[in-house]
Amino acid sequence: MINYEKEYQNSRNVCGEPFPEIVEFFENYDDECATVLDSGCGQGRDALFIARKGHSVLGVDTA
Repeated sequence: MINYEKEYQNSRNVCGEPFPEIVEFFENYDDECATVLDSGCGQGRDALFIARKGHSVLGVDTA
C-alpha cells in the first residue's frame, strides 16, 4: 500500500516551478506580509512560492 503522506513529504518539487510573472511580481513587492488569494491554484505551485516569500495564501480550485 502506498503511504501518500510519506510520498508527499519526500518529494521536493511536487508542484513544478511558479509562473515567471508571479516570481517577478513578488520579487518586487514591497509589503512585508500580504494575504493572497490564489484562485485556480491547481497543485499550488504559485501558492507555495508566495507562502515561502512570507505571505499568507488561500488557494482555491474547483477541479
